[in-house]
Amino acid sequence: MFGPAAFLFPDFMNTQCQAVFLHTGYRTAGTWLWSCFRQLDNVTAYYEPLHEMLATIDQQKLASSTANSWRSGHPALEAPYFAEFAHLLRAGERGIPGYDAVFSVDRLDGETPQAAERLEAYVRGLMQSAHQQGRVPVLKFCRSLGRLQWFRATFPDAVHVVVEKNPLSQWQSCWQLFAAHRNPHFVAIPFVVLALNRHVPLVQQTMDALGVVLLPESDHAAAPTVEAHLALYKEHIAAITPLQAYRAFLAHWLLTLRDAHHADAIFDCDLAGHSPAYIAGAERWINELTGLEPSFGSARREEAAERDHGFGAAEGLQLHLDTLNFARTPMVRGAVAQDALHLWASKLAQASQTIASGVAPQRPQQSQGSQPQVEQSRTTRMMGVALLEGAGIDEILLGELAAARALLAGVRSELARLQRSPLLRLVKRVRRLRAPKLLRRMRRAGKPRRDAGHPT
Repeated sequence: MFGPAAFLFPDFMNTQCQAVFLHTGYRTAGTWLWSCFRQLDNVTAYYEPLHEMLATIDQQKLASSTANSWRSGHPALEAPYFAEFAHLLRAGERGIPGYDAVFSVDRLDGETPQAAERLEAYVRGLMQSAHQQGRVPVLKFCRSLGRLQWFRATFPDAVHVVVEKNPLSQWQSCWQLFAAHRNPHFVAIPFVVLALNRHVPLVQQTMDALGVVLLPESDHAAAPTVEAHLALYKEHIAAITPLQAYRAFLAHWLLTLRDAHHADAIFDCDLAGHSPAYIAGAERWINELTGLEPSFGSARREEAAERDHGFGAAEGLQLHLDTLNFARTPMVRGAVAQDALHLWASKLAQASQTIASGVAPQRPQQSQGSQPQVEQSRTTRMMGVALLEGAGIDEILLGELAAARALLAGVRSELARLQRSPLLRLVKRVRRLRAPKLLRRMRRAGKPRRDAGHPT
C-alpha cells in the first residue's frame, strides 16, 4: 500500500535509527516480515513484546515456544520466538521484568492507554538493552494497532510500520486453525477486544452496523482477566456460524486500521507475495527509513481461493458491501480520516474479488527477462483504488489495480445474481444446519486445544 512517508523525516538519512516498530494484525504474515529483520547481524528482533505469555514465561517455556511447536504456518525460525528475551529472565523467577499483563489489551478509543508510563518504560528498556549490544531494536507488535497514535507520539525516534493484508486472507488463516486444527484463539480474540472496548461509541456503532453480537455484560463481569474472556469466547464461537464470527473479525479489522495512516509506512503483504517490483521498492524504502537492509525475497504467494472461509459467496459479498457503506459514516462525521476509508476500500476490494469470482485475483505474470524498477524517491501506494503513484510499476501491480477497479464495478451485479439464485435459500439453510454439526464433531474429537501459550 504505502511506501515511506519521507516528508516526515526530511533529514532521516543523517539520523541514526533508534528502533523499528512493526505494528501487525493477527495472521498478516507479520512474523515472516519480522524474521527478515531478525536475520540481520546488527538487529535485536523482539517478538510480541505485549504478549500475555511474557507475564509468566520461564526459560523452559521460552525454549519450547517455536514455530514447530504448533500449527503456526510461520516460516522456519532458527531460534524460539522469544529468544531475544532470554537474558532478561531472572534466575528462579518467571516473567519478563517490567512487563504487566495489562499491556496485552489493545485500546480502541484513541486515548492514552492504561498504565502508559509503565508501558513506555518497559518498551524503552527493551530498546536500551539492544542499544547496549550495539544493535537496532526491531519490535514486532500484534496488540498495538489500536494504540498506534500513542506509540507514534511516545516513540517519535522509532520508525513505525503497519503490516497489513486483506481481511478475507487474514480470516481464512484464523478460520483454518479453528475448523481444521481446533485452535479457536484467533477467532476468539476479536470478540475479546471488542468486548473490552464496548463502551467506546465508535466501537458500538461499528458492531451495530455489522451485526456483531457479544455475550451479555453480566457474563464478562465474572471474567476478570483477558484469559478468562478468551475462555468465554472460545466456547461462544463454537456455537455460532462462521459468518457471525467473521462479522466480529471485520469490525475489529476496521477499528484497528483506522489510524494506520499515522505510521511512517504501510507494508502490504498481499502485494509482497505477488509483485517483484513491490518487493524491490519495499527493500529500498525500508533502507531509506531505517538504514537496515533486510531481504524480502522469501515472501510467499498465498492462493486465498484455495482456502475455506466458512460461509457463502452471497453472504460474504453482502457483508463486505455493508461494511463499505458503514465505513463512509465515521469519515463523514470526522471520526476517522479519509485515508482510513481509502485503505479499507482497497483491501475490502481485494477480499471481495476472491469471494465473488471464487478464484484469486488474476495477476499477470512477470515477463521473462524484465527487471522491475521502482524509483527510490517514489511511493508505491494504492489509495481508494486510484492510480498508483510513481513510474516504477510492474505488470503485476497494474494488474492488481485493474482487478480491484473491475471488482468495484461488478460486485453488486454479482451479488444480485447470486441472490436471485433459486438455490440460495437452500444453501443458506444447509449452512445453518451444518454449524451445530461442526461443534459436535469438534467435541467428539476432543475439546479445543489450550493455546494460550501459543505465540501469534
